[in-house]
Amino acid sequence: MKKNLVIIAIFNCVLLSAQHGYKSTYRVGLKLGYSLHTMTGDLTKTQPGGNLLGGFWLQLKMNKRWTAQTELLLLDKGIGVRLTGKSPHFVNLHYFEVPVLFQYHRKNIYVEFGPGLAYMINYREHLYSNETPELVNNYPFMRSELSFNLGICCTIIENWAIGLRLNHSLLPVRGAVPKVSRESYNRLLALSVTRQLKKKNKKTSISNE
Repeated sequence: MKKNLVIIAIFNCVLLSAQHGYKSTYRVGLKLGYSLHTMTGDLTKTQPGGNLLGGFWLQLKMNKRWTAQTELLLLDKGIGVRLTGKSPHFVNLHYFEVPVLFQYHRKNIYVEFGPGLAYMINYREHLYSNETPELVNNYPFMRSELSFNLGICCTIIENWAIGLRLNHSLLPVRGAVPKVSRESYNRLLALSVTRQLKKKNKKTSISNE
């Protein structure tokens, strides 16, 4: 799966670059946000965890209403917070994620949807404030994650936008562990702000009509 992530990332870069060769309008920018995330199939009763996320995006105009966008994000998923008495089970999964999104624009608002592929670069798990290496070794998390994204964004001022996005695993990130009859899936809700770095071409920019 690690190879698949690299192949898909390279494919997206090549595809977008090739289309840019046909003088398609493109935009690039930065993204910063805050996410709430949880996981199904947990061992104990937990609460959502919260973390910052950040990264880069590249958007390519397809026609008057549609754009395609790919991103490279650094984000966390998992459950709970590592505080005794607050959440007995804490899981923190660090990912590099590459969403591939299709966006439909209407005036200053656009909706987006598409798959995402992530690679886990690090993880930590605590059960009742104790690290559980034996649990991770016997029931490891998948290094790669395939997910689906659905969101809505709004341009607030020139070159700035705010968006809300839901992300959910399509494939399990961990198999069923003892006393839990179901597999685990990540869920994430992110609120983010994006900043465009390249100025729009007035003659070919995305219509706001």
